[in-house]
Amino acid sequence: MAKGLAYYRGIRGSAALATAPLEPGAVPAEALAPGEMRRVPYAGELLGAARVRASFVALPLEALDRAGEVLEAEEQAAYFQLLRLAYGEGRNWARAGKRELMARLRLSERRLLRVLDGLVQKGFARPLHRDNRGTLWRVALPAEAFGEPVGDDVLLGRAAPAPVDAAPPDGRSGPAAGPVARVADRSARPAPARAARLEQPAPVAPPATPAARRERELARALCQARGRDGDEAFAASLREVRELREEGQSPERIAAAVAAVARRRAKGVVDEASRPVLPAGAGGVDGRPA
Repeated sequence: MAKGLAYYRGIRGSAALATAPLEPGAVPAEALAPGEMRRVPYAGELLGAARVRASFVALPLEALDRAGEVLEAEEQAAYFQLLRLAYGEGRNWARAGKRELMARLRLSERRLLRVLDGLVQKGFARPLHRDNRGTLWRVALPAEAFGEPVGDDVLLGRAAPAPVDAAPPDGRSGPAAGPVARVADRSARPAPARAARLEQPAPVAPPATPAARRERELARALCQARGRDGDEAFAASLREVRELREEGQSPERIAAAVAAVARRRAKGVVDEASRPVLPAGAGGVDGRPA
């Protein structure tokens, strides 16, 4: 019994609080209307409105409410840190190393790995890539973890097909990355001892469908119309052509817009290096009606 009493620890300051029903209007702060920018005094504190205007994370409330129903305490802590690193930067992924997460959570490596495995098993995170910067995590909202749509309150980026052998979203190519990824990251060349392994040719892709071949033809024509060359220019043009196809534009209409780009470039009408191309919803490849 003595051992049990020694083990028990109450909450500091709570022993002085007598349990009693709350009288109506006893705490004026609870009577403030939502959004009312006031604070009122109570027990030596000012209680009321407080809004964070910068350096905050916009998360649906279910990230706090529903996740707690299925995650253990340490899993919740790790999940909130991944949410901060992902959605706190406006994206659904995060690159984090074990040392960083161990420091944020104050966990040993063994406990951290157990906690992260629990998140993966329950669908709240998924490892996609690993290099010397850490692991690339796809961080799911609770609705996604439960197999539900995220809803209209969450704005998602438009899905766009990536070029063949694309690098991870934070830029550096991995061992299986092809020429497009390597050109985009010339400044981060591997050490000579590893270069031979990383420069192995990518696996041969399956034969392209007629629609895919047509998209690549249009992308090459767009590169020529702009006077650009190289893997990066082709990859960017291919992405833009595919975006137009996803928006419902026909190959013939895209080809006509590409021809218009070539004509205007020949006449020196459009300075394409100083203005964006392919804005969402545009009628032509350079933002003008084809």
